[in-house]
Amino acid sequence: MCRLGRHGVEPAKGGTGCFLSECWDLQPDIVTFGKSIGGGAGHLLSGAILLDGASKLQAASRTPFQSHTYAGSSARALANGAALLNELDSWRPSVRAIEAEIAPIIAELNKACGGAMIAHGHGALWGGLFAHADPMARTAANLAFKRRCAAKRVLPYFVPVGGFMLTPRYDDDPEEFRAALQDMADCALETVEEMGWGDNQLLPVEGPASVAAAPSAVRFKGPHEAEGAEAGAKSKTSDLDHLDGATPLATPWLASSPLASAARGLGKVCWSETSFSPREAGIAILATAYAYRAGSEWTVHVVEARKAGLIDEHIAAIARGCAPAFAPGSKERAIYAVANDLLEHKRVSSANYAAGVASLGETGMVELVSIVGYYGYVALTLNTFEIEDPHAPDVCVGEGGRSCAKSPWEADAALLG
Repeated sequence: MCRLGRHGVEPAKGGTGCFLSECWDLQPDIVTFGKSIGGGAGHLLSGAILLDGASKLQAASRTPFQSHTYAGSSARALANGAALLNELDSWRPSVRAIEAEIAPIIAELNKACGGAMIAHGHGALWGGLFAHADPMARTAANLAFKRRCAAKRVLPYFVPVGGFMLTPRYDDDPEEFRAALQDMADCALETVEEMGWGDNQLLPVEGPASVAAAPSAVRFKGPHEAEGAEAGAKSKTSDLDHLDGATPLATPWLASSPLASAARGLGKVCWSETSFSPREAGIAILATAYAYRAGSEWTVHVVEARKAGLIDEHIAAIARGCAPAFAPGSKERAIYAVANDLLEHKRVSSANYAAGVASLGETGMVELVSIVGYYGYVALTLNTFEIEDPHAPDVCVGEGGRSCAKSPWEADAALLG
């Protein structure tokens, strides 16, 4: 979404200044534009600019290249759009003036919220997101935010996922706009303070690649040190070694023999005694590792999933929190849909349940919920005690090999660009 010049950046040589992709030297395949090119004048126009593959579309399509919803007023819509494009240069100073008003207030909001709200933008297009990892918590914050804004008589665009978007008019009075923006920022900060979220509840936000996180002290040293018996420690750990690669990392279980024994039994079934193939189980396990942001669980099981035949395209989708392009009606598609629904909403919708039973059977549904539950347990253990995979690959990429992702799935998410 470029908003046709709302970014306020001077265009590169030979550029139009319409699209932010031009100003940042990005190379998209397709750029779309919508209502903004009509300038709100009532002659609506939208379209797509294909920078790559236009000839293929032309050869495959029987429809005209110029068309839109209101085809009956096409001449007026096109004339209106052309007039708007001719005015873009004259708007740029106003857009930069708006940015000068917004940027310091948003920067202070980010600082005061401590990561509980993430706000950013450019020119005359800005937005903020409540950053709790649970969508329901973001919804609750959004409702409280709306109430506060209404009381102060300010009305940003409230984003359904929990936050706001700002698209001010170019001729608003600067002082009035600044005052309204400050009121909105105060409402957002008061909402964050009311929610009282802890750092461990927030969405992961990567810092600068050049800043390395200080290693934390080992949280759990285990029963081995207390017993002072290295041989005994090896024997206990070996009780978990025959299972999947992540379970042996969950050494805190060994502090309780009954718990370790019960977990070992469930893990053995979930890993190798269900109706799912290793590839199918890997889909659910990776979805669970990503949902819990369990780095060591991911690094172990992404290797296992590849060995079992899960392709990079599907792994990259899971690593982005997106549904992989499995075939419609396939078992794999049902596995991901049910697992993702369960992980995100803590329940399964009627549609996903029906599709799951149709593809997996009732026994398969019970097994799938068990796999998600077991590997959620593993993930919570690894996260709580900050246990890393000692054999995790180096995920540093980029210039000099030193642009390091803190989260291992980021390297997999970037496989397909």
